[in-house]
Amino acid sequence: MSFVIDINQDQFVDEVIEKSKTVPVIVDFWAPWCGPCKQLTPLLEKVVNKKNGKVILAKVNVDENQEISSQLNIQSIPTVYGFVDGKPIDAFQGAQPESKINAMVDKMIEATPGNEIPKIIEEADQLFTDQKFEESLKLFEGLVAMDPGNSKIIAGMLRCLLQLNKFEEAKEMFESFDDSILKDEEILKIKKLLDKTTVKQTDYSSEEIFDEVIKKPQDKNLRFKLAESYLSENETKKGFDELLILYEKDSNWNDGAAKKKLLEYFDLLGFNDPNVINARKRLSAMMFK
Repeated sequence: MSFVIDINQDQFVDEVIEKSKTVPVIVDFWAPWCGPCKQLTPLLEKVVNKKNGKVILAKVNVDENQEISSQLNIQSIPTVYGFVDGKPIDAFQGAQPESKINAMVDKMIEATPGNEIPKIIEEADQLFTDQKFEESLKLFEGLVAMDPGNSKIIAGMLRCLLQLNKFEEAKEMFESFDDSILKDEEILKIKKLLDKTTVKQTDYSSEEIFDEVIKKPQDKNLRFKLAESYLSENETKKGFDELLILYEKDSNWNDGAAKKKLLEYFDLLGFNDPNVINARKRLSAMMFK
């Protein structure tokens, strides 16, 4: 079965409206003279073919099918509609990067009636939040087989690997990714976090710096170094603890460095990370007491 088809307006109801009740359908409105169409259509075909039947691409030449173009109010091309369950749920105009097309396709697949993937992702995310990282990883590994290009699934799997200190496995995954995945915002955050975790950020081990902090508990620079060292060793809770101590002692120290570092890692780790959840509550309590 071909996942990319050319249709005319007489086929639109059967090939788009009806078919989208069982499988998502992307409709590409294009014309032979359209320059941006020549950039966009190959990307659409690439993304759709990677999904191996989970989504269909229907191409409509607007010059030859002006009636359906008028009915859908196509005012410029390329215009792309995403149909799920007989209804358009997403659309865009103009050439787009592959990452945006991937995001739209994933959204359509997740919205398909009877699709169990969103429910399983939710279960895996909850296990992650409950710090059951091995169990969460197993669910995400199963999901990857079901939907290999889904960035939410890939991100969940990578975050589990980082929590389990399986840095080499995470690096191997990154080496296998194509450009479209590497441009995803969430994947980029995880890559930055992995780089920070596997590259030593201080000249001394956290144990050595800790010994110095015990001797000089009022030395804020030293405590900040200890926090950075813990974070680079994936000791997130310990790193957050030191930053919160710093913030509580002097929230304005070094232009608010403790809070800035906390917020940086909150963003990189994601808001369902158990350490982030706990540290955010503690930071809020300090800020608004």
